[in-house]
Amino acid sequence: MSKPDETTGSNSTAPPPAAPAGQSVSDIQVGLKNATISDLAGNGEGEDDENDNLPKSVINRLIALKNLQDESQTIESQYKLERVQLEKKFRELKAPQMEKRYQIIHGLVEVESLVPEPEVVVENEEEEKVVGIPGFWLQCLQNHPNVGDLITDEDVTALESLKDIKCEYNDDMSGFKLIFEFAENEYFTNKELSKSYTVSPDLLDEKAPALTNVEGSTIEWKPSKNLCVSEVRKKQRAKSGRRAGQVRYVTSLADKPSFFHYFKEPNMTEDEDEEEEEEEEEGARKKSKSKYTLGIDEDYEIGHAIRTAIIPEAVLWFTGEAAGEDDEFEDDEEDDDDDDDDYEDEDGDDEPDAEAEDEAPKKPKGKKGWKGAGGPGVPAAGQGEQPECKQN
Repeated sequence: MSKPDETTGSNSTAPPPAAPAGQSVSDIQVGLKNATISDLAGNGEGEDDENDNLPKSVINRLIALKNLQDESQTIESQYKLERVQLEKKFRELKAPQMEKRYQIIHGLVEVESLVPEPEVVVENEEEEKVVGIPGFWLQCLQNHPNVGDLITDEDVTALESLKDIKCEYNDDMSGFKLIFEFAENEYFTNKELSKSYTVSPDLLDEKAPALTNVEGSTIEWKPSKNLCVSEVRKKQRAKSGRRAGQVRYVTSLADKPSFFHYFKEPNMTEDEDEEEEEEEEEGARKKSKSKYTLGIDEDYEIGHAIRTAIIPEAVLWFTGEAAGEDDEFEDDEEDDDDDDDDYEDEDGDDEPDAEAEDEAPKKPKGKKGWKGAGGPGVPAAGQGEQPECKQN
């Protein structure tokens, strides 16, 4: 059995490397570790001897601990490699259940009757013909507090055509893609909409990983069907010239709340000390963004909730069971009404389009449980840690 090396603390049969004249092996190792050891010795300011404040024996022990740390990191790397394969294995095992769920939701297969038959059968009573579970994914999204808050009344019809939500992972677990599959609908031509996230180092990191990239689909809206904007007619009066006093109406597009803003690139937080050229590029990019575009933290929170909660526990979100007991509490909005009385709308000349709503669309409200397509949602507990945003 080999004898532990007094310098490194590890077992080794190889002889220690030769040291230059006047310099020991431990001195060489201290030199290799000087960036860390000098801080521990309290001499990080460039003195000739960086280790005056620590005995050689202590420095040797610190080097041994550093070696142990390196060995632990090697084991951690191996653990992640094996866990990546384990995650992949069990996702493949769950795939048949996910496919069966899809078939049941869309009525492609029939299931064994588990509901007790009524004792008294009413003659000539026709049972309503319902295919699958209408509005399944819409209600799952509505019943989650963070996601449901983004859904407006006008979004409901479009989201009724949502057939499935899937999650695909990068091979190294460095990110994931959410895929929303839609049936033919009156609002957009896309069959699929997606949102991709990339993090560093990976999703398996126990600390909060850094979000490095976010990409979303471009929605191909059908004419006059964009749920993210509304037409607004504005009254204009000429102040001078031959047309002085004449009035005209100009139609413009104004942003409005919608769940579908989620598929846009989120607003990224920039450092204040950016170069002028980068600031100009960012400024131009921000002008093209809606005021309803999500911030980077909220955007990832939505994606994280869909990936870790809604997709794997869809039926529990549909029924409201996953929402917990938060529905026993209601927000007190009395103060909001008092604040609104202190202000008046000064845009008296603005005339909204005849089809526009007087108020911004609101999220459907109600109690948990199935209400069919468009069923309302209830709040639930928050979802885990979110990655911090890392700027390149």
